[in-house]
Amino acid sequence: MSKIENFDISRSEWEILIDEWIFDETHRKMLKRNLLDGRTYEQIAEQFGMSSRQVARLIPKLQDKLFKRIK
Repeated sequence: MSKIENFDISRSEWEILIDEWIFDETHRKMLKRNLLDGRTYEQIAEQFGMSSRQVARLIPKLQDKLFKRIK
């Protein structure tokens, strides 16, 4: 079970929370692709012109930032 499933929050509420707490537009889009659309780090890296290693470091940091705000 992924972390997002641990919360009783709708997709539209997740989108609002991400928009509210993740300030960089690209980071918001990347996090939505991963959490809400189920895209892999490799798919996100390809879409945003980054290495999968960069994405693998960034996404968990963004998730932690978001999840700390909702707990």
